[in-house]
Amino acid sequence: MAVQLSNNVFSISVGDYGDISSLRLVGDTFNTNYVMNSSNAPKQNTADHQWLGELMFTYRIGNGAWTRAWTSNSADARKITSSGSSVQVSYQNSSNNQGIRNFTLNETYSLVNDYLHWQMKVTNTSNQTLEIGDWGLPLPFNEYWSGGNNEQIYETRVLSHSFVGHNSSFITAGRPSGIGPYLLLVPDSSTGAGLEYQDHWRVEEHPGSMWAMEQGGWSEGLNVFYIHSNVIKSTNRGYLSNTSLSLAPGESKTYAFKFYKVADEQAVKDRLYSEGHVDVTVVPGMIFPTNLKAKFDLHTSKSITSVTAQYPSETTISYLETAPTNHKIYELALGRLGHNNITVNYGNGEKTVLQFYAIEPVDAALQRHSTFMINSTQWNLPGDLRDKVFDDWMMQYKAKRNSFAGYWGWGDDWGFTHGQFLAEKNVQKPVASEIKAVDDYLEVAVWTNLMEGHHTDYLVPDFLMPQPNTTPTYRGYAYPHIYNTFFSMYKLAKLYPNLISYRNSKNTYLLRAYRIFKALYEGPVAYNWNTGLMGELTTPDIIKALQEEGLTTEANDLIAKMATKYNNFKNTTYPYGSEYNYDNTGEEAVYTLAKMNSNTTMMSKINAKTRAARGHMPVWYYYADPVTITGENWWNFQYTTSLAGYAMDDWTRRYSSKPEVDQRLSYAAKLANIGAINSGQISSDPANIGAVSWTYQAGKGNYGALGLDGGPLFNGWRGMSGEADLGLFGAIKILSSDVAVDPIFGLYGYGCDVTESGNSYTITPKDGVLQRLHLISQKLSLELNRDQYTSAIVAKSKNNVRLTLKNTTTGTAHSTILTLTGLAAGTYDVLVDGTKTGSVTAVNGSVATVRLNIGTAASYDIRIQTGSGNPTPTGDVVAHYDFNETSGSTAADLSGNGQQANVNGGSWGVGRNGNALLLNGTAAYASLPAGLVSSVNDFTIAAWVRVNTHNGWARLFDFGAGTDRYMFLAPKAEGTGMRFAITVSGNGEEQQLNAPELATGVWKHVAVTLSGNTGVMYVDGVEATRNTNMTLKPSSLGLTDRNYIGKSQFDDPYLNGAVDELIIYNRALTAQEIRSLASVSNAVAGHKKVASSYAEGAD
Repeated sequence: MAVQLSNNVFSISVGDYGDISSLRLVGDTFNTNYVMNSSNAPKQNTADHQWLGELMFTYRIGNGAWTRAWTSNSADARKITSSGSSVQVSYQNSSNNQGIRNFTLNETYSLVNDYLHWQMKVTNTSNQTLEIGDWGLPLPFNEYWSGGNNEQIYETRVLSHSFVGHNSSFITAGRPSGIGPYLLLVPDSSTGAGLEYQDHWRVEEHPGSMWAMEQGGWSEGLNVFYIHSNVIKSTNRGYLSNTSLSLAPGESKTYAFKFYKVADEQAVKDRLYSEGHVDVTVVPGMIFPTNLKAKFDLHTSKSITSVTAQYPSETTISYLETAPTNHKIYELALGRLGHNNITVNYGNGEKTVLQFYAIEPVDAALQRHSTFMINSTQWNLPGDLRDKVFDDWMMQYKAKRNSFAGYWGWGDDWGFTHGQFLAEKNVQKPVASEIKAVDDYLEVAVWTNLMEGHHTDYLVPDFLMPQPNTTPTYRGYAYPHIYNTFFSMYKLAKLYPNLISYRNSKNTYLLRAYRIFKALYEGPVAYNWNTGLMGELTTPDIIKALQEEGLTTEANDLIAKMATKYNNFKNTTYPYGSEYNYDNTGEEAVYTLAKMNSNTTMMSKINAKTRAARGHMPVWYYYADPVTITGENWWNFQYTTSLAGYAMDDWTRRYSSKPEVDQRLSYAAKLANIGAINSGQISSDPANIGAVSWTYQAGKGNYGALGLDGGPLFNGWRGMSGEADLGLFGAIKILSSDVAVDPIFGLYGYGCDVTESGNSYTITPKDGVLQRLHLISQKLSLELNRDQYTSAIVAKSKNNVRLTLKNTTTGTAHSTILTLTGLAAGTYDVLVDGTKTGSVTAVNGSVATVRLNIGTAASYDIRIQTGSGNPTPTGDVVAHYDFNETSGSTAADLSGNGQQANVNGGSWGVGRNGNALLLNGTAAYASLPAGLVSSVNDFTIAAWVRVNTHNGWARLFDFGAGTDRYMFLAPKAEGTGMRFAITVSGNGEEQQLNAPELATGVWKHVAVTLSGNTGVMYVDGVEATRNTNMTLKPSSLGLTDRNYIGKSQFDDPYLNGAVDELIIYNRALTAQEIRSLASVSNAVAGHKKVASSYAEGAD
């Protein structure tokens, strides 16, 4: 008969086994039972049950043999009584030879104030020394995930996180949604209790038991935590020293633990401190590279006796200061790769152990792995099915896996992700041999072999095998890996067109990416409309690329599909759909959908959920590492650690109310998957250096690696590369140098060195990517689309930025896009090596984009500084393109504002005045800088144009941000004449100027002016039409980032003709000035007269 205890915090039931069969929090958000019992886990209601509250001992008398003594074997010795707010469970003299005998055990559960006190007392009743080798606490929290819908999973089940760290150990159990409050278990420090070992039941050691992992529908299996572990240590799952307890005849020992109700992570930290433990805070995480220093805070009211390193000759520990209240702050540098214990002795003989992990510098690790991939993992067998495949590497064999027989061979989430990482890595840091290797892989292994027979339906078989390929094409999870690799290849071909001889055009790669994406949702494919897939964070970029390439129909198709998918999630209470009823896979994808639709409520849910899944404990294999249905013991550092870290990173930087605190776990997630790269700390065999490991197995043990292809463990790591590259893909998408003013540590550089000088920060990036910089406290972000920066000086007021830019493709002139988010409002000069090349305007913290003209030198000094305030030139010229170039892909801006145009597919030839831009009507156009007319109200746009043949709706110019907001001039609108139009609400709300279509084959001068509400169109200097009801102006469009000459926002034809002398003014020219520009006999003189102030200097 169960015994009930309750107060205003807890409601518990003590069952017939002396166990806690129900543990609930009074006033909880949901009626969650935090522990397993025979009702919620009936298959575990077996003779070898180990419910919470039962205990497991191994002991010996004198020098006798070790004997097991479990309370579950001691029914005949058990007595349960209750009084007031306590329940007593006692054991003595069991007749079972594996029961409690030769000593007595007294357990007491008491409700004391705001905590549940769990006390256990052992007394030696023998006449010899009693040595307790093992004192184990089975802790089966309610983590039975099989069956049930999302509401059941997220409201009735919990995730546990543990820190086994001697006296300052603690364990939490909370709902996987992150919705609090939740449960905290801490040692009662007055009893000297602590935890030193965690055992995990595997079927090899417990055959037939429903309490072993993957038995009886329980994926996780039993975890037992040990106060003493000198016998159980033989299972080889430990990280700390092991102890036993000796008791003389008649001697007793009491240990106790306390359960608390806590609101959140800060409440956990506060409780650890108030209970006399060491509350640990660390930056940048428990994994960090050898070229950076970590800091850790030992927050305790007790004195610190010593802080010592496992490898003292390769470790530097520096005490920095003690900050209020009792924050004892240290700095740590590690020289030995891999696991590093830092032991803290404190108080009266107490200790705890922090477990760090050192990796080599991130850039070196990433390049080491990339080089290893092309040297060791790619097959080069022309004509063979395996040719150009990036195969899985098996450290146990020091060889490629070589499995191509069908299901479970090469493919799926492990095989397809290798090329995905390598392609994206080269977008950031190009290496010609690696790009060629990826190009070969996509063309031969994927397009020719894997997708044979699918060049029209774009379905992707899940595995590569000889034809006929009988593996299914329905597995939606496989598709993003393939389309993302093609998309990265598109970016490579666009950014570095001359680095290699590409097998296909850039648009071929982009369209293959699009069509595979399309097949995922339109084909006979599962796991699509209602499932978040890994890698979907690229969706907005793919849509934007399609728009920029004029593939508007395709872009709109993806927009519509994502709108449908978003609607499938937006009203879902727990929007985390995956192939499992509880998982982390969908977080990054659904967060992306929510962000595309500005749904911060949904984004907040996902941020809370991903944080709840991750450990906050000061051990490297749990910290920031999400837990799945397998529990803490294995599948550590799955790809979602960094990939879903995207959601935490975005939320922290843009939306968090406490970004400096949230940044700690967020940045640790960025670094975590880099630890899977073998720099020698996983396997020291030279053949394996540079390989990666699929997962870490925190529960280690004697039976090798769990999961596909198993094999031996390598310092706890799996020998197969598997999905590790997907984690690395996620990491390089978010790795950055971040500066925060932490409430404990003060100024700290995550992934960088930072110093403060006056009102500025000086930053040296060491994040491995060197393209992103975030000021967390100031909410300022900088990002390069190519090249790298090696140092930065940034004003804390966000109004001055200086970068030293490293050219990663020296010898090739190019444009690099610098995007700044959160820049203080104002107008800024852009200087390259001290020369002003343009300007940029930041409005209300919006995104400001700068195009940097980079030549062939190795480095450039880039400055974004407050505008000089020089008088605006007469004529107010925004940009002027005379198109007198003879070669190259850029058109200079003669205004001095640095607004150069980029030419795509066009050429140079004889124009109206000198040369002109020639456009062939198929795929040739020029793109103009983002925001070029965003601050313009009254204006003039004038140009000479020669239309060869009319393509209906082809544009002379088009400024916009998609098919809802735009301003264009079409020499011939379909079925009508020439049209100028501007709208912020789509084509149904256009304000227009209409005139007869332009004649073909001859040069015509066209100009459009706006003054107030009056728009006028001129042809050859003569007014053709006017509209006095034009209320929209270019500034009404907001920031436009799709600005073109010869190309439309829509999927319209390209202009077939030539363009010369295109000038944009920040005012409406007079009719006389327009006539002067258009004068045949005085074209050049007229131009100089109107524009002399900037072309030759004002009089």
